Amino acid sequence: MRTLSLLMRGAIADNAQALHDANAVTILRQQIRDAAGALATARRELAVAMAYHAAEARALDAIGARIDTLSDGARRALADGREDLGSEAAVHIAALEDERSDRRAAAARFAAEIERLKRLVGQGGERLRDLDRGLQTARTTEALRRAGLEGRRVTALSAGALGEAERTLARLREAQAAEADAAEALAALEAEAASGIEADLDAAGYGRPRTDPRAVLDRLRAQA
Repeated sequence: MRTLSLLMRGAIADNAQALHDANAVTILRQQIRDAAGALATARRELAVAMAYHAAEARALDAIGARIDTLSDGARRALADGREDLGSEAAVHIAALEDERSDRRAAAARFAAEIERLKRLVGQGGERLRDLDRGLQTARTTEALRRAGLEGRRVTALSAGALGEAERTLARLREAQAAEADAAEALAALEAEAASGIEADLDAAGYGRPRTDPRAVLDRLRAQA
């Protein structure tokens, strides 16, 4: 039973390989279509990631602008002796600076991932172009191979018919030669009967740290 199981699995594997080999060009063409679809999806995902990264950069610019505005207002409030407003502004500024630091770090990692994806998409595009060129070559080679096989098949099938035709021609030539010989003999006989001298002459042989609000408040006081 073990031998029979091995034999059956072996036959199935051989048949599957033979089927793959016999339809290699068609299989390669579908594999290239699948790869092209996956690459197109990767390009769309990369475009979405790049758009998200651009939006994050704009958000960081907005946070920076808000920090600048709050810092300016806090300095002027502290200069006028409004410690309450200065302290409250410092808390908000510290929170914004922490947020900016966190988002900058995340944006840096995201930018590195985008660059990696760009490289992968670029490499994938080049490999797909190589596969397309290879497919064209394989299709041409397969067409030539099939033409050669067809030519040999036609030659093998026609060999018997050609031989029969050649033999028929030989028989025809033989029959024609026999007829010519008979006609020649008949003419000779008729000539012999018509003239004796001619008979005599013939006979004689003449053809990819967090901020302390108090530190921010101290800094703002110093600046105020």
